[in-house]
Amino acid sequence: MTSRPASPTAGQSLTVTELIASGPLGGRRIGYIVIGFLCVLLDGIDIGAWGFVYPHLVADWGTPAGQITTVVTAGYVTLALGALIAGPCADRFGRKPTLIVSVILFGGAMTAAAFATDITTLGVLRSIACLGLGAVFPSAIALVSEFMPLRRKAFLVTVVFCGFPLGQAVVGYLAAFIVPSFGWQVLLLIGGMAGLALVPLTLSILPESVALQMQRPNRLARAERTAETIARSMGVTRQITLTPQVRDPEESEAAGRGGVRTVLSRKVILTSIVVWYAYLANCTITYVLIGYLPLIMATMGMDASESGQVIGLLGWGGAIGSLLIGYAMSRIGNHRTLVLSLALTAVSIAVVAFGAWPLAALLVLGFVWGLLNGGANAGMNAFAASAFPTHARGTGVAWMHSAGKLGAIAAGLVGGLMIGAGWGIGAIFLSFALPVLIAAAGFALLALTQPTATEKESR
Repeated sequence: MTSRPASPTAGQSLTVTELIASGPLGGRRIGYIVIGFLCVLLDGIDIGAWGFVYPHLVADWGTPAGQITTVVTAGYVTLALGALIAGPCADRFGRKPTLIVSVILFGGAMTAAAFATDITTLGVLRSIACLGLGAVFPSAIALVSEFMPLRRKAFLVTVVFCGFPLGQAVVGYLAAFIVPSFGWQVLLLIGGMAGLALVPLTLSILPESVALQMQRPNRLARAERTAETIARSMGVTRQITLTPQVRDPEESEAAGRGGVRTVLSRKVILTSIVVWYAYLANCTITYVLIGYLPLIMATMGMDASESGQVIGLLGWGGAIGSLLIGYAMSRIGNHRTLVLSLALTAVSIAVVAFGAWPLAALLVLGFVWGLLNGGANAGMNAFAASAFPTHARGTGVAWMHSAGKLGAIAAGLVGGLMIGAGWGIGAIFLSFALPVLIAAAGFALLALTQPTATEKESR
């Protein structure tokens, strides 16, 4: 298979797979990237919005802190559950319907939550919203990735991913403007309605995965129509014959086992373990920084405004790091980039244990953490989108996200226990840095024992 740009010369023959793997992007595929970016952006905005709601529940409703903790924990559990369910659904029923149902779920639940009058109702609706939010991210990543040209896939997937840290940065500005003047209900209402407004846009612009349809004989005609639309937007003439590729017997047998059995099979299990563990370890760092950095900085004599500046730079660093890591993956390779970014993440976290850190230094560290930690998360999304076979990609990517949500739960429980037990700042950061260093070693092992993601994608 070639990844050369498709030529509009009449009489040339291309398979559907060759067309998708080639460039230039064309208007259609740029539209797919925009839709995927918006889905992930809303994911980041809506997950971040809840953090601005809880203080007002205590002030307005007199909600005890214990009930708030229950609501937060239940939301993280359903985030993980949503990702866990979304993967097999995306492989069995399709990426697009899974994404649409997920967006409807979180958009509808957040809209309804704006009208809740008690903590129980709000908690139930928040759990339903998180169930949908947990499924949106991996569904969007898996779907959009399957339309991207091979040579630029890693970078373009990270472009979609950077919507998440941007969403977390943007929601702070939205909340600062909306909540004091209009109330937290309006913040939830805007987030929910924006999600629902995205549904018709997604339905009309984003098609089902051609790669997935190609593996189902009754959908080959639909796959060819989608490919022809993409070809026209690329400047490829309609006279070009688009011939579907037929899977070899081994791949057909693997597809018959389903996504779950494939990602747990002997052939794929090492990739699955490394990717899932690494995402869990790195996301634990992410949630420790977001959830506990203000408290940790308070023990250093710094106030909320100062910790807020560090958190803000964390978000912007994550957005920039996503693009830089994607570019690096396209230049020096997936494995090398992930080994380097995860190892440097561990070093940047561990360095806090050594010496005193004034605000100016913490601001620099905050940006570096976002650049490396957020960038590595983006890189792992790009890696997973290519590392798992087409028929199991939804499960592989979604279960990676489910592992990341378990990292959020681990960060909440373990971080709280460490602080409660009187652990020092240095000990806390060192203990979270070590698992990320092990994750870097895991990708180094994959580089030695497995083909590159691009090679797998082009089988």
